[in-house]
Amino acid sequence: MSMRACLALFATLWLAACANGPYGNFAERTSPAVNQQLAQATVRQLAVVHPPASTRLRFAQETRDGFGTALLSTLRASGYSVQEFDPKAQPAPAARGVVPALPLNYVVDTPKDTQLLRVILRVGPETLSRAYGVQNDRLLAAGVWVRKE
Repeated sequence: MSMRACLALFATLWLAACANGPYGNFAERTSPAVNQQLAQATVRQLAVVHPPASTRLRFAQETRDGFGTALLSTLRASGYSVQEFDPKAQPAPAARGVVPALPLNYVVDTPKDTQLLRVILRVGPETLSRAYGVQNDRLLAAGVWVRKE
């Protein structure tokens, strides 16, 4: 195998690993109040792209952390149909005329060398992300929502 082919293979595998990396809450400094505010802001943005009454979601990861539980309850309170993660279950085929549930993953982290929190929400094939600052247990937007399709 040529050096060029090896590099191409490595780059492809590296990008795939980044795209399918671990999901969850990796920010150590999130209080329950911050997790709730972050979940509410995330659901408000999700509603702009995917209206609650016509969108079914299926968590494709565990939601045991503070942000995950806040996100799950906020989604349901906002009118979303949400299926919780079950590692043994296979996605059931949607009934005729019913749009299948979109897989949902999230990452909450702290980008390197910053004091910011970042939320990344993957809904089906698209990604929504935004950075926030935290001051006195209050969430402050540090930019706009970015949507990648």
